[in-house]
Amino acid sequence: MYRNLLTIILFCFFSVVAIAQVETRSAAWFSSVNSFRLKGKWGLQFDFVLRTGDEWKYLQTMMLRTGISYKLSESTTAFVGYNNIRSRVVIGDVSGNATEHQIWEQLFIRHRLFNLLYTLHRPLFEQRFISIPVIKNNHIESGDHSFALRLRYLFRNVLPFKKQENFSKGAYLVAQQEILLNIGDKSAVNGKTYDQFRALTGLGYRFSPKFDLETGYLFRDIATRSSLHYHDHILQLTSILRL
Repeated sequence: MYRNLLTIILFCFFSVVAIAQVETRSAAWFSSVNSFRLKGKWGLQFDFVLRTGDEWKYLQTMMLRTGISYKLSESTTAFVGYNNIRSRVVIGDVSGNATEHQIWEQLFIRHRLFNLLYTLHRPLFEQRFISIPVIKNNHIESGDHSFALRLRYLFRNVLPFKKQENFSKGAYLVAQQEILLNIGDKSAVNGKTYDQFRALTGLGYRFSPKFDLETGYLFRDIATRSSLHYHDHILQLTSILRL
């Protein structure tokens, strides 16, 4: 089943990219992922993300991500939350920031694969309120908002260097793939169902059951309204805190 899911993701990506024009960019991303247990089965999520623009020349995106979690079972956790995303935009000779608001719902489904890998499936549904940037007094401001829906599916595997019954400390390899699809009215985005594909390969170290640090290479393919696709080559650094 899991092999079939990965095959579908890769088929969607290669079938789209094979006929696309490509422009290459480079960037760096930093993510701080933080989860906090509350009483019972409840929890809080607070993430902070910074992303540079092409060739690391400027800050492109800053995102604050908050959520509430509820543990449905030992392997499954449900989340609902809100994202505030500020992104750099350029209109003519004027640059500034525009804001996108997102409401989201997701599931974490965890299991062991082949008795070696720690596997995570993350289906995610986003309701996006995308601001239309306008120029006022030679400054960019967020104007009216357009509405769009996006469905995402992430498949992630962690392989510890040293086999452990319960992985609590040590180095590990990480690999993940994610596909992002627009659904419903697509006029506010690229006009297509296919939005993005992301693939990450990296190294991590678990300092304790409460803290991981990861670095790796992330490839991202983004579809535009035309046949042009952006291929982003990204250095990613991620800290993961569990309290």
